[in-house]
Amino acid sequence: MHKIPSLVLHRDSRLVTLAGAVILLIASAAPVREAAQSTPQNPPLRSTDTLQFSMGWRFRLGEYDDPGGGQSIRIFDQGDGWDPVNLPHSFNAENTFVPVRGYYRGIGWYRKHLQLSQEQVSRKVFLEFAAAFSVADLWVNENHIGQFMGGFTGFSADVTPFVHPGDNLVAVKVTNAHDPDVLPGKDIPDYDLYGGIYRKATLVIKNRLYIPQYGIRVTTPKVSESAAVVHVTAKARNDYPNQRTCNAVIQLRDPAGTVVAEKTLGATLAPGVDKTFDVTFDPITNPALWSVDNPRLYTCRVRLNDGDNPSDEDSTTFGIRWYEFKENDGFFLNGKRVEIRGMNRHQDYPGLGNALLHHNQVRDAEILKETGANFVRCSHYPQHPVFLDACDRLGILVYEEIATWQYIGGEQFIRNAEAMMRQMIARDANHPSIILWGMMNEGRSKEMFERLKAVAHSADPTRLTVYAENNPDEGMKLGTVEVPDVLGINYQTERIDKLHAALPHCRLVTSEHSNVSAVRGDYDGEMKQLDQVKANLDILESRRYMAGSTLWCMHDYGTDYFPVWPEQHSGALDSTRLPKELWYYLKSRWTTEPMVHLCGHWTWPGQEGKPRIVTVVTNCPSVELFLGDRSQGVRKGENPMRWTVDYERSPLKAVGACGGHELTDELRPAGPPAKVDISANPGTIEVIHTDVSEITLSIRDAQGTLVPASGEVHFDVAGPGVLRGVAGAPAAKIAAGLGRIILQTGTAPGDITVTAHFENLPPASVPVISK
Repeated sequence: MHKIPSLVLHRDSRLVTLAGAVILLIASAAPVREAAQSTPQNPPLRSTDTLQFSMGWRFRLGEYDDPGGGQSIRIFDQGDGWDPVNLPHSFNAENTFVPVRGYYRGIGWYRKHLQLSQEQVSRKVFLEFAAAFSVADLWVNENHIGQFMGGFTGFSADVTPFVHPGDNLVAVKVTNAHDPDVLPGKDIPDYDLYGGIYRKATLVIKNRLYIPQYGIRVTTPKVSESAAVVHVTAKARNDYPNQRTCNAVIQLRDPAGTVVAEKTLGATLAPGVDKTFDVTFDPITNPALWSVDNPRLYTCRVRLNDGDNPSDEDSTTFGIRWYEFKENDGFFLNGKRVEIRGMNRHQDYPGLGNALLHHNQVRDAEILKETGANFVRCSHYPQHPVFLDACDRLGILVYEEIATWQYIGGEQFIRNAEAMMRQMIARDANHPSIILWGMMNEGRSKEMFERLKAVAHSADPTRLTVYAENNPDEGMKLGTVEVPDVLGINYQTERIDKLHAALPHCRLVTSEHSNVSAVRGDYDGEMKQLDQVKANLDILESRRYMAGSTLWCMHDYGTDYFPVWPEQHSGALDSTRLPKELWYYLKSRWTTEPMVHLCGHWTWPGQEGKPRIVTVVTNCPSVELFLGDRSQGVRKGENPMRWTVDYERSPLKAVGACGGHELTDELRPAGPPAKVDISANPGTIEVIHTDVSEITLSIRDAQGTLVPASGEVHFDVAGPGVLRGVAGAPAAKIAAGLGRIILQTGTAPGDITVTAHFENLPPASVPVISK
């Protein structure tokens, strides 16, 4: 028997287990060297080593026909179809977002050599994979460690018995082939199921008295403005062959880094024994509360001492806050009503698939905050911890859910759903931003929901459960609407009052609304999208019983779902996160910083003298519009504001009056394209972990006015970087004069130059520093 501390699916027995559960190894394999079994009686003095394990992998698409399989040591993986890759990596990055239906669903092999010293193998050696979709088999030195199906929550494997000093071979087989028992279960949901090891991997080396992964849990069972109770559990494990005296030092630091509480607990641990240290800090006076406007974070640090020697240390951030949903009064955070203003977010990007990097994750959270959103639904699966960390820091409330979409399978599917719920909570429970655990999107089973609710409340009694219902009449008939703590409503906006009357005891939040498609650059389509979202928000935000609303969706995304494939265009931004006019409208509606924005462009050759509707989005109480120096009138108390103006080649200017100050926005008629502007965000990238920069293009006339051009821009790259375009091409689409592509660094530092070519215009270049 062997411990695998993560979510595991065994194909032979169909047995699902979770962290710390004892399972049977699927396969024995090559003999393990005796050195791997040696156990020191005295621990080294240093603590945990956490090392990147994401660089220098070899990848092969498809099954490997060698009799020993892709895990075989005798395979020469420096050629013969084995390509060098770094993690994160998706083997669907280049066959999605393309006009060919049916992206690859099958096997991909990953291999990497690991050099370890005698000292390292005498300790505990763990391999941690932040995510691999959907089912991953792990081998070390041809030893089958296990099969893992936590496709969105990742896994950690104790490989100590299987490593030796010197060269070790790690092999991972990943498949995203459809399996109705593996979440989300549906063959073709309305989002792409990208395969690969699409988040980072880490090598963790610990002493044999250590804190397991996710071993620190912090809750705040009592909170007020004047005092809070903080409860901490910290796990320790002794894998020495002899008894150890363990002291756990548990410390709380406030947002300024000042120690506000500390306790030391001791215990004697027999070999192979787990211990949970339990401590309550009561009271923490005048706590710095976490809120959407002031997201203050505390830190809990735990240090394990083996006798007098430090053995392990770990920490987690947390927030002190309390919240509630009320049937007729919405959502309250720290005793104050907060109108939830949110969006649904997917985790993909053209050219990357779902293998988004650190910059992408943080930037999406920043965009949400810039929009004025205070809420995000992680649709429809657990998302990256880096994204959740950013939500914690920025003050964005989170609704996180297990992976589902309009499908409920049999008993094995439900067991896997329960396992994913446990693993999601184990990984993410310390995030103060998370307020809801989601059980389902657009499906209903009272038995499954009751089981998932029991699992969620057992794993985390401090938070509420929810599911997203798009057919509430069916949900009422089956009784599923009564199961969750909060009921999410998808669409149904026009009959929301009738639903509230029929469900007076349900606490309601809109989990999806609108879903209006608009391709960026199609101005008429963008205006229809804006107007429909406005109409829905006018209804939803005026109902006090609604906790709030969640737009479908934040950005366009890849899908193989008929009829919207290969890309769903219902986002407020396009798939590269360039804004549509809806994004500016939401910002004007949800933020208080004064803004005036003229929608679209003012370049209509051949339309002189014909009427055009001019739209301004603003949070200013009044706006005056000018064509040249001639006033077109003042609009007050509206958003959006509209004028009908006969087109002429004169500048169009909107002047907003806000609190005694004037704000202006201007559109000028553009001449023919004359140049390409190019920029990079960020301009400097650290290569300790490969990351990305957004390369943004705009087409300008000779005076610098944006030209509403369309077409395709092509790129050259000099230096240690690669452009990630659709289908792997170093090219990007231009719409309404703008386009964007992702530049990804390699592992070597150096100066990178990206040069853009558009039609017959002079090329334009931008430098990016990789250091």
